[in-house]
Amino acid sequence: MLIDINTYIGHWPFRQLRNNAAQGLLSLMDKYGIDMAAVSSLNAVFYKDTQEGNLELIEEIKDNKDRFIPFAVINPKYAAWEKDFRYCVEKLGMKGLELYPYYHNYDLTEPEPVELIRLAGEMNIPVHLPCAIVNVRQRHWMDTNDNLDLGQVEKLLSLCPDTDFIISNGPSHINAQQLKNASEGRRGRVYYDFASVEVFTLRSSATDFETLVKYAGIDHIVFGSVMPFQYGDPQFVRLAYAGLSEEDMEKVTSGNLKRLFRL
Repeated sequence: MLIDINTYIGHWPFRQLRNNAAQGLLSLMDKYGIDMAAVSSLNAVFYKDTQEGNLELIEEIKDNKDRFIPFAVINPKYAAWEKDFRYCVEKLGMKGLELYPYYHNYDLTEPEPVELIRLAGEMNIPVHLPCAIVNVRQRHWMDTNDNLDLGQVEKLLSLCPDTDFIISNGPSHINAQQLKNASEGRRGRVYYDFASVEVFTLRSSATDFETLVKYAGIDHIVFGSVMPFQYGDPQFVRLAYAGLSEEDMEKVTSGNLKRLFRL
């Protein structure tokens, strides 16, 4: 089984996307043998009221609930954030929370996001923090020039010790090393994908993937494709050359996320 932690449905303001509706994304999933995918609304990132995008997402995937794991995009600086988040989980059956502080212009350690993230922990809802959606070096001039602030995440891990986090689409081997001490001793777990991690030796004897395993642990590494922004093929090249045992391969491709989502 293969579970993808990072996919999108919706429109990107700065260039045209292909396969960005449910059927198109499903066709990509079938092409790569992905059984289930965590998915969020790209529209919600840019709407003033993110809940409109969450509702669109649920409507879009209603015929394929067995393939998609919906994540709610919530802006904790929006007045109705708590009502919207509870509605997403309790009424819409959404399984995760996705935050974009660099688009919604807040610090993760401010009172509102901390309250939201603690509430997610109480509700056993994991929090997904993408480091970026696209590489800022290739950004449109009107797009944000910021990525996820790892210093804020480091503080957040101690402020919200019971919440599970997924940190994706960034230099996970570096992030896991920086967050190792902050991740220890928490009830909540911290997971990383390897979408931007090298599996070949470049400047040292250890690969970036081996460094990720060293600091995160194989039980905290998950598969993420970032489709439809990125091609799925590089992730399978990484898997093929990662040198994982059969047991570890099962954990990375599905086992860790099965436990996280209680599948």
